[in-house]
Amino acid sequence: MNSKLLFCGGLQNRTTKFYNMIRTLLLAVWLMFMLAPASLAVEKEKIKVACIGNSITFGAGLSNQARDSYPAVLGQMLGSGYDVRNFGVSGTTVLSSGDSPYINTRVYKQVFDFQPDIIFIKFGTNDSKGGNWKHKDEFKGDMQAMIDVFSGMDSKPKIYLCLPATCYIEKGSIKDSVIVHGVIPRIREVAEKNRLEIVDMHAATSGMREHFPDKLHPDTVASLEMAKSAYRAMTGNSKEFQLQDFPGVKTKWRGYDKYDFEFNGRKANIVAPAKPLPGKPWIWRPAFFGAFPAVDIAMLALGYHVVHYDLAFLYGSPRSQELGTLFYNAMIKYYGFSEKVVLEGFSRGGLFAVDWAAANPEKVSCIYLDAPVCDITSWPSRERTDLWQEFLQEWNIKEEDMKNFKGNPIDNLKPLAKAKIPIIAVAGDSDKTVPYDENLEILAARYKKLRGEIEVIIKEGCDHHPHSTDLEVQDALCDGAVHHSDVLRNSVRQKPGGHLQFHHQLFWFHAGQHRRHDHLRRCHCRRHQRYRRRHQHGELLHPPFQGQTP
Repeated sequence: MNSKLLFCGGLQNRTTKFYNMIRTLLLAVWLMFMLAPASLAVEKEKIKVACIGNSITFGAGLSNQARDSYPAVLGQMLGSGYDVRNFGVSGTTVLSSGDSPYINTRVYKQVFDFQPDIIFIKFGTNDSKGGNWKHKDEFKGDMQAMIDVFSGMDSKPKIYLCLPATCYIEKGSIKDSVIVHGVIPRIREVAEKNRLEIVDMHAATSGMREHFPDKLHPDTVASLEMAKSAYRAMTGNSKEFQLQDFPGVKTKWRGYDKYDFEFNGRKANIVAPAKPLPGKPWIWRPAFFGAFPAVDIAMLALGYHVVHYDLAFLYGSPRSQELGTLFYNAMIKYYGFSEKVVLEGFSRGGLFAVDWAAANPEKVSCIYLDAPVCDITSWPSRERTDLWQEFLQEWNIKEEDMKNFKGNPIDNLKPLAKAKIPIIAVAGDSDKTVPYDENLEILAARYKKLRGEIEVIIKEGCDHHPHSTDLEVQDALCDGAVHHSDVLRNSVRQKPGGHLQFHHQLFWFHAGQHRRHDHLRRCHCRRHQRYRRRHQHGELLHPPFQGQTP
């Protein structure tokens, strides 16, 4: 709205002084609105914490070190204001003459890239080995050298020295007696000289023999005690803490438990339903977590886990496919999710969703696409030079290679059709960003020609945004996902009367029932009418997504 036109008529008869005051006020308001988004977008910088050490720091022996190692648990305890990272390397020593000096590792160099505000240094267990401890006279000097290097960082970190965890090995090269009478006194001397705080992880793990399965490496309970000792040193407070089902910082999202973490350097989220379904079915969104979440919320209500792994800006590249597979494997191995996943492709997320499903059809139950990018020449297209060059660089190809490019979803449908993977897709017929006729329309036509099962729901008069806001769109997806979840379908079969309870969910994808097409057609008409009414009356449920488009 033009503020000048709005106020001009009312100011014609005012004094010049009053006019100037109002003009100044309007300018201030305009500046506030113009500058507010930029200022709000700046997040408060997190306090960066680096945990440096050996296999005990790394989490060796734990089934899921990313969730249960002491640095991981410490991060969970500290919360969203901290970025705690694990720089542990198995077998390492602080002794430069030891059999595996930490300063010679690749991870040691990564600490400097991280520029932490706080550092926990935990060595001494491997240093106590007979072959290494013969260099015991060098221990204090080597630890001092490490402290001096870390202290010289631009971030000027606060350093804590940790005493080694208790060792319960009775016969072996590592002996707790050497740790107690040799290593610990030397660490205390270095700490006193440099006025550094001590974190007594030896005392924290004392009397916990049953929580050291191999007598050397702590289990989840002992790791928790180590994390508690580090937390007390940092905050001066004790904190009771319940071990989490998933890694990262636990918060709330839409009333559900949400876990934020990193996987291979990329952001990830898991949102847990209040009552998970048997077999832990899940829907996986590779782009734009939280944007237009109506379907995600509906799936949570059904009992599905909603999982996000940020691959949005990799253009479905081979690198994104590799990262996605590693992530999928971790979800299955560590958290027991069902082997078949529902894939959710929003906008450019369609590039990854379709291509990954084509490469891994046995791992996919069904696909939900929403205004998806299906042809890279349509979006970003060569007209958006910056994004086009970014795409070429990510794929490691040259412009002249594009004539033989086969990375578009529209070119990779045969494996999906052969595996009979159903697709439900939503798009606006007035999408100017990712035109329907250049993307989803082509994909749908080709998939049908391959005898693939696909339902396309067109939102009349709708641009790229808003994405799915229609309740019947949610119902259709949920119905299809439930039907094509092997785990859930089997549980329904085994449950007395289950077929009645889930009749509605099982309806949507019943192949061969022609009347469903008439039903859907009528639903579409009602859906379009409702959408237009809601649009005309300003009743859309979700505001436009404020992130990068698409």
